[in-house]
Amino acid sequence: MLAVGLLAAVGAPMAAAEDYFAGKTITWVLPWPAGSGGDLHGRLTARYMEKHIPGNPTIIVNNKPGGAGIIAINTVYEQGETDGTTYFYGNWSPSAVIDEAEGVRYVPEEMGVVGTAGADLAFMVRNDQVPELAALKDASFIVGGRGATNAIEVLGNLGLRTMGADFRYVGGFGGFSKIQAAIKANEVHAGHAGLPGYVKFFGPDSDVAHPLYYHQQFDVDGNPMPKPEKAYPASVPTLYDAHVALHGEPPSGKYWEAYKWWHSSLMAAATAILSPPGVDAEVLAIMQKAFQDTAKDPDYLAEYEGSIGVPPPFNPTELSIQILQTFRDMPPEVQEVVQEISNL
Repeated sequence: MLAVGLLAAVGAPMAAAEDYFAGKTITWVLPWPAGSGGDLHGRLTARYMEKHIPGNPTIIVNNKPGGAGIIAINTVYEQGETDGTTYFYGNWSPSAVIDEAEGVRYVPEEMGVVGTAGADLAFMVRNDQVPELAALKDASFIVGGRGATNAIEVLGNLGLRTMGADFRYVGGFGGFSKIQAAIKANEVHAGHAGLPGYVKFFGPDSDVAHPLYYHQQFDVDGNPMPKPEKAYPASVPTLYDAHVALHGEPPSGKYWEAYKWWHSSLMAAATAILSPPGVDAEVLAIMQKAFQDTAKDPDYLAEYEGSIGVPPPFNPTELSIQILQTFRDMPPEVQEVVQEISNL
């Protein structure tokens, strides 16, 4: 009798869930400008999640770039509807939160977590500035970026420091669509690109810029993962292999140690779907299941690969929540390096 009662208690909310989102409109607030790589995969994910949310609500996208992603997530945190119809979709900025950067008002631990995914990233540089890896030793260049506290920029700049590159960083670009335009105009010479941005704006045959190295994925224990097939050309090395080729030895030192921690602990959840505080746990559970179902949808994965490149590594719900709840547990030596990088 107790078992039956428990099953009934668990089953009731999910039965009601079939009707909860019916006829509703859900808004996703994205931190990237329309047409950027992030906007591309955000809209694709939204379109497929509509099919997996019971009631098949409509998801509309509101692009709100600026502040290295802070404006968009602040908007959801402070103004988002608590009935489960408003979400942030994009790269959150853990270093900005930890550094208490100007403008940061959101508290990630207070937000509801729908799901997260890692990111495939590469360092893009103009062909005439660094035509090949060996030229990096003597090159001096300007890197355009979203903002020094952005999670992608922290990883990318830690990578450049690990490689011993001579660069100047300029933030304030709304997303990679703006960065790539500046690279093509020769206003900046390089930028940190997610796979969608690389595929959309450059690709393997670009006569303007190329990926000098690829940021290898790490699992949550810090172990390197195999390079995904079809992500970047086979000739593009991982940062680790690039360092060995350029300097004759594996990477080491404070920047490399911080890079590994950042990549395995935070970039594993670089893209997050977050609700404002106060959304009912049962409503979040509906969205969490829909995200997991979307991540396994063969049609979604096929279209993602066909238009953007290999899909990112999606995380189980439990791991997503864990990362968002423990990201402040940064080792002091890593935090010191990240603060240095964030103030470039």
